[in-house]
Amino acid sequence: MVAFEHALILLLLIASLSVVGRWLPWPQLITYLLGGVGAALVPAFPKLTLDPGFFFLCFLPPLLFADGWLMPLREFVRARRAILTLAIGLVLFTTVAVGLVAWWLVPGLPLAMAFALGAIVSPTDAVAVNAITERLRVPARLTTVLNGESLMNDATGLVAFKFALAAVVAGGFSLSRIAIEFSLLSVGGFLTGLAIGYGLGRLRDVLQSWHADDPHIAITLNLMTPFAAYLTAERLGVSGILAVVAAGLYSGWRDPVRTDVETRQSTFAVWRLLLFWLNGIAFVLLGLQFPTLLAAVRDHYSAGQLLGFTAAVSGAAIVARLAWVFSGIYLPALLPGVCTREMRPASGLALGWAGMRGTVTLAGALSIPLLLPDGSPFPGRDIVIFLAFGVIAATLLVQGTTLERLIQRLGLREDDTRAQEERLARTTAVDAGLQALRALEFEATAPDHAAALGQVIGEYEHRLAVLEAEGETRRSARRRRQAGHRYRTAALQAERHAVDELWRTGKIADEVHRPLQQLLDHEEAVLRGAPPPAEE
Repeated sequence: MVAFEHALILLLLIASLSVVGRWLPWPQLITYLLGGVGAALVPAFPKLTLDPGFFFLCFLPPLLFADGWLMPLREFVRARRAILTLAIGLVLFTTVAVGLVAWWLVPGLPLAMAFALGAIVSPTDAVAVNAITERLRVPARLTTVLNGESLMNDATGLVAFKFALAAVVAGGFSLSRIAIEFSLLSVGGFLTGLAIGYGLGRLRDVLQSWHADDPHIAITLNLMTPFAAYLTAERLGVSGILAVVAAGLYSGWRDPVRTDVETRQSTFAVWRLLLFWLNGIAFVLLGLQFPTLLAAVRDHYSAGQLLGFTAAVSGAAIVARLAWVFSGIYLPALLPGVCTREMRPASGLALGWAGMRGTVTLAGALSIPLLLPDGSPFPGRDIVIFLAFGVIAATLLVQGTTLERLIQRLGLREDDTRAQEERLARTTAVDAGLQALRALEFEATAPDHAAALGQVIGEYEHRLAVLEAEGETRRSARRRRQAGHRYRTAALQAERHAVDELWRTGKIADEVHRPLQQLLDHEEAVLRGAPPPAEE
């Protein structure tokens, strides 16, 4: 009962902080973090103790699965060289660079724990980056590389983190043995994830063929997939993290063409809510732990030392990323084929600066065990979590608040490829619909059916004419669409107000009001999902 009450308090706190965060000049995750710290200082606020294993299992599988599920597979394959260079090469480079800096600076920090710190701060945060790139509509390739990197470096960083923790427990490590085990665990985990994703997909196909599938069942199986992949892989002794990523990639490739409209809309809505909760709760929980964490590290280090450690580790993470990206741009002059031609210095600077850390770093750091197998405290746990906290806060405050301005100053804009593909898709779809309607003309013998069909054909012909228009005609069509969008929105609002007023005054019953309200909601969602383009 107490745990349930605590969960409700956390959700209420997240909702309140989300409202406040709309007026603050930094990323939303910082608001959650500071809100958690503030709540921890309130004596009456519940004191929450985290179980590292439960925290890892609860947060990371759904977060990694969602990244893979939302990743466009075709674009991922096209940009695989740049993505894998960042997701593997940059992760290892950051792990070593940050690890050596931390080991050199922090007295008493074991080398393996320093590398664990480097590994856990190497993954970037897709949520923080997407919040900026989606709003600015940057070039499609840059967006693909950032999203793909965030997906894959989550996996590689967490796997490296697990190996570093294992080295702490074992008291040492062998690079050759780690390389072999890493390869075996990675391949095994990826294949396990594909098998789980394929198996649950086939189960949904069978249920659909038996007419036993509905959105609730499909969403339930979809939500179970990351946990099934992770737990199965861990039981088999392979990488559960990569299993979740593989299951997410497969499900994201399969689901859009194998599910109906209602299921797709409902699934997206559920995942958006779940990710909102997970990201918010993770940062609030870190904020709640911070006073205790600070007190623990202050027993061993002064305030000046802690600030210096945080600045040095955060700076090492930021500089390592910039150095790796720009070496990939300029080294091809000496080493052909190292980097793609599309990555120009302007895009490279934006890519290098888009290195905010977030929930995956946080969840990994908080998953460090409290005790070693012999019962002694896990060495360096508090300072590693504290420094991970510092890197998250520093990158979100420094890079997260300046990335948008940097992209604008660099003049990065969405290229014509996406617009051309969108226009091709719209024109082809409307033309196909028009052909289907014309094929039905011989069936519409009744006057009312013929009138209805003629009206729909006229609408499709108008849409096709707008899409195929050029020059001044096309600009005029765009202005008409903008005006029509505005008028339709005003009409829907008036319809909603009239129907609600009838219900409030008792002139219509709930059974009449609710379906009409849902219909208006659907029409408004369609209108909101396809806003008219801005005028040139």
